[in-house]
Amino acid sequence: MRFFALTFDKVLIRFFLMMACVIGGMFAGQPLIAILALPLFLSAVLGISFMPEAQPTKEAAINTMEAKQRQAA
Repeated sequence: MRFFALTFDKVLIRFFLMMACVIGGMFAGQPLIAILALPLFLSAVLGISFMPEAQPTKEAAINTMEAKQRQAA
């Protein structure tokens, strides 16, 4: 989970989901459903990305080793 790593289109999607929760909850007469919008709001404002962070691959390690060997030679 990374903060401030969300693209603008995903922030907009979370905003619209939040508004749908609030409006739907109020029209249904269930204000507790509107409270579910709080986590959506916080994740949109903080730009939280739930995608896993990329792990360094073996190729990257091999390339850095080769570069170090070239510099040493």
